[in-house]
Formats: sequence, C-alpha cells, structure tokens
Amino acid sequence: MNTPKPETVVISCFTLSNTQDGLSGSVTYCVNLLPADASNFTPYADITQAQAVQWTQDALGVQRVADMEAEVQALIDAQKIPTPQAMPLPWVAPETVPADVVPA
Repeated sequence: MNTPKPETVVISCFTLSNTQDGLSGSVTYCVNLLPADASNFTPYADITQAQAVQWTQDALGVQRVADMEAEVQALIDAQKIPTPQAMPLPWVAPETVPADVVPA
C-alpha cells in the first residue's frame, strides 16, 4: 500500500476564475498531485502559494490547464449573448407591460 507520509500534500482543490468587463466565470476542480520528490521535499508549513500552483499545473499538464481556462472564457462569453425576452401578449393592456420590454 502506498501511504503518504504525514503532512504530505497529495491533492489540490482549486478554483480558476476570471473577470472581464464586469462579467465573471469560474470552475472548481480537484486533482491528485504527482508523488512527492523525496530529494526536494517541502514541509507542509513551508509550502508557498507559488509552489502549490506549480504542483497543480504540473499534475494537470499544459493542455488540461488550457482547457480549463477556455472553459472559464466560455462561461464569460455566454453571458455576453443577449437573453431573448418574451413579447407581451397582444391582449395585455400597455400599462401592464414592463417598460423594459419593447416589441421589435
């Protein structure tokens, strides 16, 4: 059985997010990290954010990171598409139609 040493980081859970022009998107994933390098071991208390990010990117690989970034971008892009608004029914009195609904 391959049991990691105590205080060894074996998984990374993260949120990748971006904001553009007031629109934002994010995805959350977890990934198993590559086995710790015994010759270059970092005690848990000494792990930096930069190391954690690098370990996560190394475990994911360049293509998977790019796919996740594209997923976030797609979420932002989807928000830019106008949502169709229902036309008011012809028998509804004009004063009951919300002002922001304008027939085309």
